[in-house]
Amino acid sequence: MDVTTLIDAVARIKSEADELTHQEIIDRLSGPLAEFTTSTENQGFAEAYSPSGNYTRLLLNDPQEPYQIVLVFWGPGRGSPIHDHDDTIGAVSALTGEAKEIKYIVTRCEGEHVKLTQGSEFTIAPGRVTPILPEDDKQLHLMINEKRRWAATVHVYLTAIHRYRQYEPAPDGSFRTAETSLWFDECGVGRRMTRSARS
Repeated sequence: MDVTTLIDAVARIKSEADELTHQEIIDRLSGPLAEFTTSTENQGFAEAYSPSGNYTRLLLNDPQEPYQIVLVFWGPGRGSPIHDHDDTIGAVSALTGEAKEIKYIVTRCEGEHVKLTQGSEFTIAPGRVTPILPEDDKQLHLMINEKRRWAATVHVYLTAIHRYRQYEPAPDGSFRTAETSLWFDECGVGRRMTRSARS
């Protein structure tokens, strides 16, 4: 599946989302995302891309669209802080390499501080999809590339995320929430993927 077909599939699911349950949305996102992330052409694009620094985030679709399809590159040993997804519904899979996902659950709120409990762990690999849902045990996670080579993951957010919260550890064992803007190193990269697949 090429990036244009994935974008079309996500746009169609977005247009139908009000009539679907959360699980039906995840089921419909998972098939196209798994097909996209197991495509050797798409994997070849990720392998040939030269990310900068230790972490690079690319928006594959047009930034004006109401959803986001994001390609993230993780350097060896690099990971994210614990963060939420602003109540969007989505799904994540790996395009190259693999990443470990750890989910977290908020067990107590004290102003800007929260107590978290670690939940499930999941290895994200090509074709393996993990959901992002508004429910308390499926909204917060961290991701880390524990391998010695770069990994690339694809994140589909059915409602575009502009701001989200990171959870920073405090000395007393709680976490302080910090609102953060979602940024991209490049936008509309899917156009380059399409040209690359044709050449």
